Amino acid sequence: MTTSGIEESAARLLEAFYDLSRGRLKEPVRLRKSDSPRAEGAAQRAGMDPTSTEPDVAVRYLLNQGYVEATGTNAAYAITVPGMDLVRQRRGLEDPPSERKKMSDKRQRQLVTALAIIIAMVLTRPITRFIDEEIPERRGIKDDLLEAALQGLVRAAAIFAASAIVRKLASR
Repeated sequence: MTTSGIEESAARLLEAFYDLSRGRLKEPVRLRKSDSPRAEGAAQRAGMDPTSTEPDVAVRYLLNQGYVEATGTNAAYAITVPGMDLVRQRRGLEDPPSERKKMSDKRQRQLVTALAIIIAMVLTRPITRFIDEEIPERRGIKDDLLEAALQGLVRAAAIFAASAIVRKLASR
């Protein structure tokens, strides 16, 4: 729900950028009509007077919110992912992003750490047995390097497996 006329104008303008870009990211769309008779500007599509300051204020609001970005060409802007998500949400094209449905980055890191520890503990047992059998009591530098490499591989495999599992869980 919008709280000001600027936000409502910006929302209409954002939808116009979405329509004129045909829903494509980074597609430049002019704010005002160009010389070409077929080219419609976003301000006109949004029902704004292109000679007023309303389109300029609305596009500045959209820029500040990160919904559009300047493309470098004269008065052309491109819709961004957050802008596209907002338009789709307003039109009911997809479910609004819910924080309860998503797993936070902090929670993902915690799960990766816990799972990596558990997986490393499970994988370490056979590696330890292998080291005890294959590496002699009188150890040399080669034996130390072999043990370090095996332990490192176990830890790397544990972190990789834990990360893959958490990524699958987070995507659900």
